[in-house]
Amino acid sequence: MKKRIIILIVISQLCMMCNTTFLNHKDYRFRVKNFVWNIKIEGLPGDIYVEEPNLIFGMNCFSKFMVISPESGAILDTLNPYTIDQEREDGLSNYNISVDKQKYSEVTLKVIPRQYRGDTETFYLIIKNLSNKEYTILFNRRQFPGIRRITYYKDGKFVMTYNAEAGSEDDKIPYKVYIGLFDLKKIIKN
Repeated sequence: MKKRIIILIVISQLCMMCNTTFLNHKDYRFRVKNFVWNIKIEGLPGDIYVEEPNLIFGMNCFSKFMVISPESGAILDTLNPYTIDQEREDGLSNYNISVDKQKYSEVTLKVIPRQYRGDTETFYLIIKNLSNKEYTILFNRRQFPGIRRITYYKDGKFVMTYNAEAGSEDDKIPYKVYIGLFDLKKIIKN
């Protein structure tokens, strides 16, 4: 009986260390319901994805997001995708996300491969504001087993594509991409 208790204590200590290492006890949980808007897109790469009252977001598999004027079709802005900052030998990856440097000092997407955390990858968005206060957002693994891209839009809002399903341009099988907009200020406030 004592051996079982000791084993349970050791396992719980390891779990606590793991949580402390990755979460620092100040994480925010992100679920699909936290999106400002969230839709499923079917089409081919390069199709228009989202039409909002004043903006159209377009993206293909290999390009950046563009903000396009609905009236003239002019490109109003190009949203820069993340860049790989560091890919360590153990498989953990950090992706730098280009943000407004007047509001945030650093935003990083940390990806922990499935072999370290269970059956799916784990995604953390780590945000540092100008006073170096850090916020960590943990994405629900059941709802976000795969995140393809997180791109900063403006005013604390991020555009995210996730859980894409492959298609075929030759066979006209539509690509399926889920895309959503989330508001960092609302998440932290709640």
